[in-house]
Amino acid sequence: MFLISCLLLTSITGFVQSDVQNEVHEWGIVVFEENSPLMCGESWQDINLYPEYIRAEACAEAPVVWIYGEPFETGTFTVTTGEQSIFLTYPVPDRTALGLAEWDISAYASTDIVVENIEETPMILEGEETVDTFDGPFWWAMDSWREVQSLSLYQEYTGITENFLYYECELRSGFTDNFFEWGSNGNPVFTGTEIQEALYFTPGGIFSVSVPTAEFTPLTVPMLGGISTNTILDAFSAWGRSNLEPAEISALWETWEPVFTEEDSFWLVFPIPEQYYNSISTISLEMPESRLIVYNRLFLGAVKLNR
Repeated sequence: MFLISCLLLTSITGFVQSDVQNEVHEWGIVVFEENSPLMCGESWQDINLYPEYIRAEACAEAPVVWIYGEPFETGTFTVTTGEQSIFLTYPVPDRTALGLAEWDISAYASTDIVVENIEETPMILEGEETVDTFDGPFWWAMDSWREVQSLSLYQEYTGITENFLYYECELRSGFTDNFFEWGSNGNPVFTGTEIQEALYFTPGGIFSVSVPTAEFTPLTVPMLGGISTNTILDAFSAWGRSNLEPAEISALWETWEPVFTEEDSFWLVFPIPEQYYNSISTISLEMPESRLIVYNRLFLGAVKLNR
């Protein structure tokens, strides 16, 4: 069994009895770093504009949401994180508050995704002014997200039609303590049984490893045979209990492969157990009529190792 960066996975079914059903699929990466992590893909903020901003020890980066099933004319998709900041979204939500983002959407079946006003549509940065364009991290990966054959989502507020929703958020203080402590060199020391295996990304290849109880450092971990891209995709799918679509799994790898395989870097990627997903965020899809809503979520956790 493979485990990848902070994997959080869950499948939750709504309690309403109905013959009409929708599925909400989501994946994201929780990035851990001891001293206020920077964005992996590219810096999302201009430090000159926000010099006093200090990021949390753990952030959920690039959670991407798709919706499947029967079309609907009126629905609201909501992300809540308690008191933790939601600092990037796409499209701009209809309503925001501390730890809250809501999109009013219509959904229809279509393989033709129409993107309108994209250069004029800002992201939100909670507590600060919005930026002028969507030029944040993982912009370049959106084409792979659009290849997923999910429902098209139209939002009247922005006039945008996309097949996904996007947000990023901070995690509560102490979330890291559920899995590991920081060692003397700023690398993880796994303290319990929650995480036992991981994927280990190195300049020399990608490996499946057992997580040691000592500090995990690049120079102390034996490497026995690399694994292939297909094996990584199979691992992602297994971690998602095969509830995520193959195109979603491929989009996950296409989004994060450049980060995990960047030159001369070492990454440890492992799963976050299901019981912790509400500590990251809660998501809901609501509409006037009664429907069965099924939620399938997969989160991976990642630590960039110091040598």
